[in-house]
Amino acid sequence: MKEYSHEFAEYLFHTPSDFEKTGGLWIIRAGRNKAKADYQVGPRMIECYSLHFIISGSATILYGNDTVTLSKGDLFCLFPHQRYSYHVNASASDSDLRMYWLAFDGGQAQSVLKRLGLTPELPYLRSIQSYEHEPVIVRIHNLLREKKKNAGELELVSLLYQLFAHLSEQPSSSLSTFGSVDWLKRAVQYMDTHYMEGITVADVVEVAGVHRSHVYNECIRLLGLSPQHYLTKLRMNRALELLFDHKLSVTEISLSLGYPDLFAFSRAFCKYYGKSPTRYIADRR
Repeated sequence: MKEYSHEFAEYLFHTPSDFEKTGGLWIIRAGRNKAKADYQVGPRMIECYSLHFIISGSATILYGNDTVTLSKGDLFCLFPHQRYSYHVNASASDSDLRMYWLAFDGGQAQSVLKRLGLTPELPYLRSIQSYEHEPVIVRIHNLLREKKKNAGELELVSLLYQLFAHLSEQPSSSLSTFGSVDWLKRAVQYMDTHYMEGITVADVVEVAGVHRSHVYNECIRLLGLSPQHYLTKLRMNRALELLFDHKLSVTEISLSLGYPDLFAFSRAFCKYYGKSPTRYIADRR
């Protein structure tokens, strides 16, 4: 690390390639530091997102009109176009402040941070276990130090997602925000994506993570349909598209939609449309 006026630090800059920018996340810079007694950053703004992991010591962060003091094992996130500042906690009696940081951007940045419970209004997490994410950060630092053109592109992208995967598994109460607020959205997206794969209402309930009766009542209230009827609607709408496409036989369509056999599909189709698949097509000619 090099010595600066208020810290010892290593700054590692990265210019993401066109390939990296085709993905949802890419790294911009990373680094590490050991703060001096007069350490102070900001007030300022940045153009990207930046995670700061406190390895030792403690720091006071000012964001918006709020202030929080964080210590070893905590992290905070700087959001683009938001004013912030942070400095050594003057009242701390423990070891010097040391941090790792990782700046990134991309279309998925805001949503992946939200999954962790990180927002501009609440930009920090406490008591994050470092034994999984610290080796990932160290490996990212090593790749950035090599500075070889196109070297490690895939690994850099993979490591960034790996880091967020580790953080999303942390037993912090903040991380439950996404699941508790958006369980119905998650359940509907699951049905929209996998309805052709023979999923059941029991599978939907498991994905939602709430009681079966609650899933049923909320689907009725917001969708106007029970989960089973919503799945049936998706399958029957797709069945008509496939029937009129004339590329698949009725048996092939039934298996493509996740039904175990032609009989099960024909029974469901007849119940939904009032006639068999072959009769429905014949009547439309």
